[in-house]
Parts: sequence; C-alpha cells; structure tokens
Amino acid sequence: MKLSKWIGTTIVGMSLLSTQGFAQNTITVKPTIQRYLGENTSKLDRDKYMQAHIWIGEKEDKEFEAFKSTYNINPAYKGSRRFWNPLATVKQGKKPKVKNKYKGVRDVTPFSVSTGRATNFFYDRSVDYSEADVAAYSKEMAAYIAERYQKDWPEMPAIYEPFNEPFVHAKDLYPGKGNKAKSNKAIIKISEALRDIGQAVHAIPELENMKVAGYASAWPAFEVNNFEIWDTRYRTFIDIAGKDMDMLSVHLYDGKGLNNAGGRRSGSNAEAILDMIEVYSYISLGEVKPIAITEYGRLVDDQPGWTPKNGKSNYHPIENSQAVRSQMHLAMGFMERGDNLVCAIPFSTGKQPSTKKYAKAGLWTVDKDGKAELTSRKYFFEVLKDVKGNRVHIGSDNVDIQTQAFVDGKQLYVILNNLNEETQTLNLAVEELKGLKKVETKRIKTYVNKLPQLVKDSSKEAPSTIDIEYGETIILTYNFSKNLPTKKKEYSTKYYASEYLKPIKANEANTFDFQNVTADAKGSAVLRLGVGRAHGKSLQPVVTVNGNKVTLPEDVIRGYNQHNRKEFFGLLEIPVPAEYLKSGDNKVSITFPDSNGKISSAILKVIGYSKKSS
Repeated sequence: MKLSKWIGTTIVGMSLLSTQGFAQNTITVKPTIQRYLGENTSKLDRDKYMQAHIWIGEKEDKEFEAFKSTYNINPAYKGSRRFWNPLATVKQGKKPKVKNKYKGVRDVTPFSVSTGRATNFFYDRSVDYSEADVAAYSKEMAAYIAERYQKDWPEMPAIYEPFNEPFVHAKDLYPGKGNKAKSNKAIIKISEALRDIGQAVHAIPELENMKVAGYASAWPAFEVNNFEIWDTRYRTFIDIAGKDMDMLSVHLYDGKGLNNAGGRRSGSNAEAILDMIEVYSYISLGEVKPIAITEYGRLVDDQPGWTPKNGKSNYHPIENSQAVRSQMHLAMGFMERGDNLVCAIPFSTGKQPSTKKYAKAGLWTVDKDGKAELTSRKYFFEVLKDVKGNRVHIGSDNVDIQTQAFVDGKQLYVILNNLNEETQTLNLAVEELKGLKKVETKRIKTYVNKLPQLVKDSSKEAPSTIDIEYGETIILTYNFSKNLPTKKKEYSTKYYASEYLKPIKANEANTFDFQNVTADAKGSAVLRLGVGRAHGKSLQPVVTVNGNKVTLPEDVIRGYNQHNRKEFFGLLEIPVPAEYLKSGDNKVSITFPDSNGKISSAILKVIGYSKKSS
C-alpha cells in the first residue's frame, strides 16, 4: 500500500491504485550470496510449513500417503494438530488413575501439536472461577497432566498447547451473562493455569522433548480500545506465564468470524502482531521466545441455508479455495521468520462428510459414497513442492511483492507473491546467469469468483520482466549446468528497542535506543515500526537515525491500507541507509505531525556480511 493518508470515501478508490507508477518494481537476486536469518538459519526447513490442521496418526490412509508423496512432504508426517491430551480424559474433575507404562525420557511424534479446552480444566459451570481461589487445584491438575504424559500417555506430542483459544471463551468460566471485569479476572486464572502446567511439565526430566506452547490467541486485535485488548490478554499472559512457556502461539486469519472482525491480517497487520509479541517477550522476559502459528489462513463462509444438523452440504469449491490466497500471503511472511518460528499450520482440515461444518475448510472433499478428493487447497503445497536448499540474497523495491529465493545445487528457486490489489509488472535482475540451461515457471492464480489455476511454462532464456496478479504466487526455477557456488554470506539480525507502546503526540518525538548493533556500511537496514492509529492519521513520520533524516518511500505498508478495518494497525517498513548506523548504540527518533494512537513496537533489522558481535 502506498498511500499514507486518506479521507472519507476517497480511501476506497485511492487504495486500488497501483504502485507501478511510483516504484521501479525491481526484484534483485544474487544466487551466490548465501543469506542467513540470524546467524545460523539458511536452509529452508520444509517441515515447518508443509503442514495442515489434520491428524492421521497410525491409521492406514492411501490418499494421505499419496498426498505426501505427490508434494514431497516428510514421510514421517502423521498430521499436525488435534484435540487430545490427558485433560480430555478428566470428566467433571474425576481423574483416571495413572498407570506406570513408560520409563525414561519420552520420545515425541515429530511435527505434532496436542491441544484442548480450558473448560475441561475449569469444568464446573456453577462455579465463578473469576472469583474462586483455585490456586491449589490448578497446581494439582497441572501435576496430574504432567504425570500422565510421563508415565502412561501413549503418543507424545512435540508441542503441548494446553488450551485452544481460551480467552475468547473466558465468559464460560463464570455463571450468567458475559461481564468484562469478570472475563478479565478469568483470563488471569487461565494464565495461571498455563503457568502451572508449564512448570509441572518442565519439572519432569523425562518430558524434556515435549515443549509447552500458549496461549493459542484467537483474536489478536491488540489495537482495540487503545491497546486494551493487548494489555488484558497477551501482555497479561506473558507477564504471568511467559517464562514457563517454551514458545508463544497465535492464530492469524483473513476473513470474517471469531478470529477476525473482517479485512485482512495478511501483510502489515500480521507483521505488526508478531513483532509486538516478539518485542514484549524481549522486554519482559529478556529473550525473544519462539513463535508457533498453530492455525492460520482465511475464515471461509458457511453455505447459505446450512445448519449443523440439516443434512445440507457446507462445502463449495470456490469458497473453499479462497483460503489458498491468504495462506500463501501469510506463509511468505512466516518464511522470513524461519529462525524464530517453530511451526506454521494452515487451517485446512481432514476428511469429513460435506455436511460437517469444517468441510468448508477441507483439504479433501468427500462425496456421498465416501470417495475423497483433494480440494483446491492442494495448491498451497504446490508452491513448495520442489523448493529446497539454502536462502540466497533477494530484494524487492516494492513492499507489496513478497519474495524468497533458495539455491540447491544446480537449481535456483525464486518465489514471488503479490499483495497489491493491482497486477504488477516486475523487472527481474538475476545475477550470475552463466551456464543457465532453462527456466521453469509455475503460476498459482487464485480468484474471487472462480477456481484457482495452475499454469506451467518453460524457456531457455531467463525472463527480464514478468507480470503478477493480485494474490498470485509465481515459482521460477532456474536450472544451471553446474552447481551454483557460494561466494559470500549475509546475515540478517534484528535488534529490539527496550521500550514499546509509546503514545503518539503531534510533533513530539518518540525515541528508541538500539544497543550493541553490528553495523556494516556495505549492507542495508530496515526500521520495522508497528503503529496503531485511526484512519486518516499520518503513516509517514519524520524519522532520524543518529541525527540523520531518513527519506521514506511513498509506500511503507505491506499489502493494503486496511480501509475495511475499524482502525489501522500495521507495520511500517522503512529502509534506512546503512551508513547512518554505527556499531554500538544507535538512537532512532520518530515524529508524527498529528496526535492519536501508539507506536506498538520498534525493531531495527540490519543486514551485513559479518556475524553479530558477541
């Protein structure tokens, strides 16, 4: 998105303007410069992304095995996430006896996440848990869960996420109608239970392979009520339970429903959410906790006239396919967080009759005779089907074009994804093309009113330009006669400010200090600034770095301007000349011309050719 201000109804028309007239739209690829996220992450960990919200387990399933084979998914993959854990066996507080079946350190099932419901923990609907003293009960139940996992639970998850989306169900922890004050107290009780579970699991050496995640945030609308939702939910959770979690989990969706009031999270909104979690983790816990995206994608609509028990189909192929666009938009951002991301599970569900609610989100559709067929959601897996290798340098001067590039032997893979609502013409500046044999092009086009298309082509010549439609993903495979060498290495390091959530006042500077920076005048840098503001307020602040004024591009917002959200909450991505930085401490000043909102986070991303100073 390129427009920083809009007024009234002009926003809609203005938001649809292409950035083509303002950006060069050049994609620069340097395949002999190996790229690292942090100091150690270069290789694409396919297992983090090639997942779905399904569970097959030990069942024999020919279609599932064929699916894994077709899309080069790890043969050991049994599924990602399911609602099954020891707490689910506790009925009305009555706990099954623990049996001594296993000894020693428990092995875990790779890639698997087990979750459950807070209402199984806080089970008595007649009790007002927002007021009741449940401290002793909470620790007792947490110890029981950990003991079950240690001694008699047959299949151990790699990640135990005790409660699924618990805070949006906080009103279920007390009788009567929903009450904001009571719900906020219930959130504290849930956070304390998560803390107790984390402590109980970590106290047992035999469970060292099973990691604990929380809190599976359903509705990370942190900006609502001047960031009250942040304060009463995710911040409260981190303050109480953060240090006892191995990772922090969240759900991110485009579309409209429980997880999102409408509009798109993909792009600047998702980036601001994740940056805020990282920054506060750094400030509060002294470390940036890993992140697990245990659900993401798009909330697709139920079919007209469908109800849970009326026998009508809730699957429509075009509605189902809308999630492919959102999944790819979000996954491209997640791949750029590969050094701090544990997993990213797109919400595409398993086989079920078309009359079931989540048939609408199925990776398979099942007909009346029980025959299963992959839906259009297979195209998400088509993107990474053949992609592997180490990251290499790639850059885009259009913030709406998301990019990734990898080299594996004789192949260079370039992935392009368009968040802009208009078709973009891109200039492809790929270096080191000596020995090129051919270029294979694979396009995945997603549409609003028709099924997606997979289009393949090949050429002996490297294209110099390429058009990319809104929501389209293009995979270019450059095939060379010899292995591509590594001539240089570049490292991307994030530096976190020690302050966050600073009010914006007209013409008053907010300053952020970044310490122990390793500067490289031959590299590059980006200031990642999370901002929550009312529509119509400026998104083009005056920025200085160590006293040097930074010239902002016209477009610093990834994706659209959020015109159909109640307010703007997103990330401003501001390129900073590398020569403005110095090794050691750096001071950044941010000044907006108008009052309103807050700066939610500030991260300085520095790319250079040497590792961070210890």
